[in-house]
Amino acid sequence: MEQYPVEQGTHKVEILQRESIRLTGVVHVESFDERQVVVETEMGNLALMGEEFHITALDLEKGQMILEGMLFSLEYSSLDRGARQREGSFLQRIFR
Repeated sequence: MEQYPVEQGTHKVEILQRESIRLTGVVHVESFDERQVVVETEMGNLALMGEEFHITALDLEKGQMILEGMLFSLEYSSLDRGARQREGSFLQRIFR
């Protein structure tokens, strides 16, 4: 996997020919199959729709992912990555 500097809290999407997608700022892979990939990024959840998806590289410590396949669309479902952190744990919310 090509190494390039990534600042903490940043997120970048690079699409080459709709067939190779490089992501930075990846925190967690929520779900994956050959038609849809959902990842949590530093900037919110990102759903990628297409066909014949396969992950060719994944390094969650560095927040990097390379996805191959035909990309049809992508959609962010939340812009507020910090919402879950601000809410706190279940017990912290109960005892406020």
